[in-house]
Amino acid sequence: LAGFVRGTARLARAAVDESLSLLFNPRHLLHRARQGLDLASVVAKLLLQGPDTRTILKGPLGVKKRAAWSQPIPLAEVKRIGKAMGGTINDVLVATAAGALRRYLIAHDQPVDGIEVRAVVPVNLRPPDAPPTLGNRFGLVFLPLPVGLPDPVERLREVHRRMTRIKDSSEAVLLFGLLQGVGMAPGEIQRLIVKLFSHMGTAVMTNVPGPRHQLYLAGVPLRKIMFWVPRSGAVGLGVSILSYNGEVLVGFASDAGLIPDPNELTAAFHAEFEDLQTRFPA
Repeated sequence: LAGFVRGTARLARAAVDESLSLLFNPRHLLHRARQGLDLASVVAKLLLQGPDTRTILKGPLGVKKRAAWSQPIPLAEVKRIGKAMGGTINDVLVATAAGALRRYLIAHDQPVDGIEVRAVVPVNLRPPDAPPTLGNRFGLVFLPLPVGLPDPVERLREVHRRMTRIKDSSEAVLLFGLLQGVGMAPGEIQRLIVKLFSHMGTAVMTNVPGPRHQLYLAGVPLRKIMFWVPRSGAVGLGVSILSYNGEVLVGFASDAGLIPDPNELTAAFHAEFEDLQTRFPA
């Protein structure tokens, strides 16, 4: 009981201190008001965007899973293309993945004109110079992939525009706070939110910068490294991008009922990247 009283007193003092800070420093009040508006905007966006586009990439999930990964792609080539169009390595790889999804849908006689497919993208919120610690600290953003754009260069430019808009927003930070709050809710509420979020996206996509130098295990060089991004809810496709020792590997993990052979996606990814190389010759 005494501990509860002391804890309550600390919370009360913190609330009073915060109130006085806002009272005597209007800038703090304005900052909090902007935070509130940003959060309201993010919540409104989530409520209004609704389920993702219906394609063969999304549907009921089964118990069988499949995985495939690409051949190594020279990181210097990815960087060169990004520099040529004023974008980043991530822009090039995300746009190439969007093109691979487009090629896959076309190969399976699916309509693609003008459609978008949302990817749920984890965003690391740790400062680059922060010391390594246990635990996860990332937000989520919903990135609409312009699968419906037929021209790969225009698709790359559009991905760059959308990624820049996301970087300039506070969506990832606010969603991190929202998810923290959901984590303290009853299990039934948590499951409902996970289900809601998973219906808003078709794939989970993440790009992890790996070691820049050669790694060894018991004196033997590690030639390749791969990982698989976790998925939850109704999301049946994961796209994992990893750079290591001057090369990039891309992995596709899928539900077997939706994408029986993800090797088709890796082949489409290579074809799309080769197309970009011809558009931006060295």
